[in-house]
Amino acid sequence: MTLADFHHALRVLIRRPAFTLVAVLTLAAGIGANTAIFSVVNGVLLRPLPYPEPDRIVRLAEQSQSGKPIDVSHPNFLDWRASARSFDALVEYSGGTETVLGGQDAVFADVYAVTDGFFRVFGVAPMLGRTFVPEEMRPGGAPAAVAGYQFWRTTLGGERDLSRLHVTVEGLELRIIGVMPEGFEYPAKADLWAPKELSGDASGRTAHNYEVIGRLRPGVPLAQAASEMNTIAARLKQQYGNDENAVGVSMTTLMDAMTSGSKQTLWLLLGAVGLVLLIACANVATAMLATVEERRAELALRAALGAGRGRIIRQLLVESIVIGAAGAGAGLLLAGWMVRALLSLDAVNLPRVADIGIDAHVLVFAIALGVITPLIFGVIPSLQASRGDLRTALAEGGRSASAPSRSHVRAALVAAEVAVALVLVVGAGLLIRSFANVMAVNPGFDTGGAITATMSVPASKYPDAPRSALFYSTLLEKLRRIPGVAAAGAVTQAPLSGRDHNGGLAIAGRAPDADPRNRPSAGYRVATPGYLEAAGIRLVQGRTLNDNDRAGAPPVAVVNETFVRQYLRGTDPLGVRFAFNGMDQVNPTFTIVGVVGDVHHRSLVRAVDPEVFISAYQQPFRARYTMFVVVRPVSVSMQGVLAASVRQTVRDTDPDVPVELSTLDAFIQRSVADRRFLLTVLAAFASIALLLAATGIYSVLSQSVAQRTQEIGVRMALGADARSVIALMLGTAMRSVVVGVAAGVLAGLAAVRLLTTFLFGVKPLDVTAFGGAVAVLVAVALLAAYVPARRASRVDPLVALRAQ
Repeated sequence: MTLADFHHALRVLIRRPAFTLVAVLTLAAGIGANTAIFSVVNGVLLRPLPYPEPDRIVRLAEQSQSGKPIDVSHPNFLDWRASARSFDALVEYSGGTETVLGGQDAVFADVYAVTDGFFRVFGVAPMLGRTFVPEEMRPGGAPAAVAGYQFWRTTLGGERDLSRLHVTVEGLELRIIGVMPEGFEYPAKADLWAPKELSGDASGRTAHNYEVIGRLRPGVPLAQAASEMNTIAARLKQQYGNDENAVGVSMTTLMDAMTSGSKQTLWLLLGAVGLVLLIACANVATAMLATVEERRAELALRAALGAGRGRIIRQLLVESIVIGAAGAGAGLLLAGWMVRALLSLDAVNLPRVADIGIDAHVLVFAIALGVITPLIFGVIPSLQASRGDLRTALAEGGRSASAPSRSHVRAALVAAEVAVALVLVVGAGLLIRSFANVMAVNPGFDTGGAITATMSVPASKYPDAPRSALFYSTLLEKLRRIPGVAAAGAVTQAPLSGRDHNGGLAIAGRAPDADPRNRPSAGYRVATPGYLEAAGIRLVQGRTLNDNDRAGAPPVAVVNETFVRQYLRGTDPLGVRFAFNGMDQVNPTFTIVGVVGDVHHRSLVRAVDPEVFISAYQQPFRARYTMFVVVRPVSVSMQGVLAASVRQTVRDTDPDVPVELSTLDAFIQRSVADRRFLLTVLAAFASIALLLAATGIYSVLSQSVAQRTQEIGVRMALGADARSVIALMLGTAMRSVVVGVAAGVLAGLAAVRLLTTFLFGVKPLDVTAFGGAVAVLVAVALLAAYVPARRASRVDPLVALRAQ
């Protein structure tokens, strides 16, 4: 290929602006969508973690007797660290959202207690100051903290003189001794790290409260380290018997641990968008075949002047490359916008979002598509053009109908477009039905305009549980007096909020089961009086928590229907007594006074677990941590007005208590974010595929009408009416559509099995989804074919015959 070839290709394409523009835009849509999804896949799954030798960083978890990974107990971690020889560093951490004082205002911040060696695991040094020294990592040591970059810049004002920076967390004043570089946020969005060794931990081996990470020694493979850890776990189980309920250790790279929940979704979307690109290539190929037919005389003349078949093929391929390059350039610009649109979706809930963007790898991917796609859509038209009969083409001047072989090729391409589009539409249909089923699930609570206020009292001002509980009692009384408030209450874990505590329990009068796996357990919800009413949770039997359930009164509990079905079947639950095993500082025996409806606490698609509601005024210990205050308005229309009143009431009660406002409905929406993201993107791809398929059908039938003008004129001269001409042309188009639908159904039967794990309440081989997809695609095909068919019916027989 020479520069002259490219100059000639540009002249040819400029002379056909409509074809060139449509071809470039079609490829831009396909390449742009592929580049956008690849940039997400690259940022989340392919780009290494930004740490030295990231493959050596691993995540460890204990395994329960059922084989399920669980967090690690503190005593077991200490034994691991003392015995394991496979690690350069092995650390545990725990934490979450806390109220932090020290900036201009009290704020919520993600604070983590970490053990010695935490930053050594990642091999990352602070950008300012230092990390912890031994005297800060021991009980009673000098309180200190390392700040994350964003927290330092926003909350602490970017002060570089660290000696002036102090924060207060849980009543403990911490000196800021270092600031980590921008981008270091492990665990996700961490703001502060403090030494765990500052406070003791007397929890047992069945208290799985910590996450553990480590850095493998150089040359130690993952399998060898995992084998060593399982040997240690087996020894601990043998040594401690029933006091140890973990039976093994699971280990994976930190990269896999962070991205495992997104892998299947992203690879599925990359495959789906690849199908969109194939449709785009087929579309451009059909358009190029049409232009080749129009250029038969020109190409024949070039051949007559000495151009060989290879020269003609080369020239047409160069034109394809120019179109591909223009499509790749436009697609890259489009991809940048698409990435921003994807990340702006409320539904997006991906790890490593900060790493998603257009980088060198994404540029190479886009360039590769710009090189490969011309070979896909340009080869067939080039080969077809080079096979033309020279004498016939020169004699006809490009006016004749196309050769049967070319018509068959165009029909096959249209059928392929229809088949691929059908697969995508079926997939979108299944996800739509599945999502509708999820959203039809009764969550067990009434969103009804309910406002949620997440807050945590600072331990420096509320150093004990009674004072924490008194704050919420005072606040709730004020909230209930606001005009328009129907009910208000607080709970430690709101449904679908992402927080959950559960524990084992013993029912009075029953001997514990010999198998620990069969012993009863339940979700542990500490709530104030008024919470169940504010959340709209249905009362089934007995009563809810009330103001008489306070310190000094007999401890009471409200349980859900699943608790009764699983543990008290055939028994009147009211009056039954039970006790949790170590869920709080004091674990009294509770008496059941009420039964409420089931609430989907973890997920709308997961079976409801047994659940217990305890009065926060009888068990106030957890009121010192994060609480969710729920305020129900008398009408949904008052939600916006009340939100401002709730925020102001919290500030008036104590300005050092930060608050984050949301709604119960928002909790539901966040719980289905992953499903909505997949549905939104796949539905968009299916829509693009339908549009491209319709464009292909329209293009092919328009070309057919142009080539069969004389035939249509003869038919009409012999008496054919407009209706029969329309039926003739629609029949021509629908033959390809029917073949494509049949192939698409067969391909769909195999492809939809990839969606099995994403479906709820619908089977992969759902007749409604398949039938609906076929109906939609046929309707779109008929609409696309009708316009050129209608134009054919208006052919003037005299004009057509005179042209002949």
